[in-house]
Amino acid sequence: YGCTEKMDYTIIGDPVNLASRLEGLNKKYGTTIMISEEDHDSPEVEETFVTRLMGRVTVKGKSVGVDVYEVVGIRAQVSPEAVEAAELYSRATRAFLEGNFSEALALLEGYPYNEPAVSDLRASSLEYLRKPPTESWDGTEILRERNTK
Repeated sequence: YGCTEKMDYTIIGDPVNLASRLEGLNKKYGTTIMISEEDHDSPEVEETFVTRLMGRVTVKGKSVGVDVYEVVGIRAQVSPEAVEAAELYSRATRAFLEGNFSEALALLEGYPYNEPAVSDLRASSLEYLRKPPTESWDGTEILRERNTK
């Protein structure tokens, strides 16, 4: 049985590289499942899951940022309060990415949960209010390291 020659299969490419980085981002944000905008924008995902915008990232070697989302849960199983909170957080993140740091902070005031992602977004907004970013800033975070378990 078997073969005398061993084959080693692996997957490669930009989507795999991004997925590896998203896995590591879960630790930073205190989330469990993250997806890229390409997955998020499919009708099936929007109909089936509640998501919230977490930020914009790019992997080393790429110049275009990708919006990333947390999968909060299956839409039919998520409470209306959690859906509302996810929408509020997404609006705060969008305001941040558009450079509206005061608006992001105001929206976060109404956010009902104390999470690492909230603290991070609040701190970044305050920092940019004190010292505004450069004109070329678009909120993209460069992910240099893969997830190392």
